[in-house]
Amino acid sequence: MLTYELDSRDLEGVRFAVSPVAEMVLSLRALRDPGRFPLQLAWVRAVQPQVDDLDWSVLRWLVNDTMGSPDFLTPRPTSPLTQIADELEIIAGVDRGTFERQFAAVNKELPDELAGADGVTRVVDALREYWEAVMAPYWDRMRTILSADISYRGHVLTQHGTGAMLNGLGPAITYDDGLLKVDRVSDPSRTEQVDGRGLVLQPTLFGPHAVIPFDIGAEPLLGYPPRGQAHLWSVVEPPSQRDLAQLIGTPRAHILALLTHPRTTTDLAAELKVTPSAVSQHLQLLRRTGLVEPQRTGKQVLYKPTELAALLTGSDPD
Repeated sequence: MLTYELDSRDLEGVRFAVSPVAEMVLSLRALRDPGRFPLQLAWVRAVQPQVDDLDWSVLRWLVNDTMGSPDFLTPRPTSPLTQIADELEIIAGVDRGTFERQFAAVNKELPDELAGADGVTRVVDALREYWEAVMAPYWDRMRTILSADISYRGHVLTQHGTGAMLNGLGPAITYDDGLLKVDRVSDPSRTEQVDGRGLVLQPTLFGPHAVIPFDIGAEPLLGYPPRGQAHLWSVVEPPSQRDLAQLIGTPRAHILALLTHPRTTTDLAAELKVTPSAVSQHLQLLRRTGLVEPQRTGKQVLYKPTELAALLTGSDPD
């Protein structure tokens, strides 16, 4: 068990982020032991034709038998909008001492394949190839689930407080009176103070229970299982416009269809030939259900579909 000690300042500083590179590295767990990741079996099956052509002389060292990985491979993200290219650049900049120490700690020794001066380059190249082959084709769908979960946790936080939000992250995670306890992640158990460093909460599809840094004393980070992943691979194709209209109503389906780019209430009303107040009512319902979000540009308020709406309609999110 890992226990994070949080004071009032730490609780105020809790933030969420998404890490493409962490999902990529952690996904190696599912390929290594698919039986532990039943919710991701559809992805494991789908990528099998591409897996054999990857550089396993390097990839096999990135996750050990207990599912641990060097921390520098999963740099702590700073935003829900983190990009894979930026994270690979961070990994490429790791110093040689950290590279060797963390690989040796995870694998009990520095693998011969990575002992040369080109070790970092080989890791980055293998990860980039892995991303393009087995992650990029599915990333939009994965990211939608992760982002939708962050939106949900944000609602819980604002309505019920940080404690309630933390207690809802998963069965292996509990919070009470300044102590955030994460079960099934560390043997022997340890306790660490957040101490103003900031706790980052990161939804991940490849936990399966929770994910913490490998190194003791690393920057506070907690990966947790997102809601909705049981249905991640169940939708083979997006619903038809008729099915969507039956689900959310014809007027609201029309509005979503028109939001191919951010638009104002007045703009939508003119195209639909209805009053702005009627469109506003529909937009507010779509906003409350997480399907559209407003963005202010000067004095104008524009509406655009969320990633959840993109998943529902089969369109590409902005």
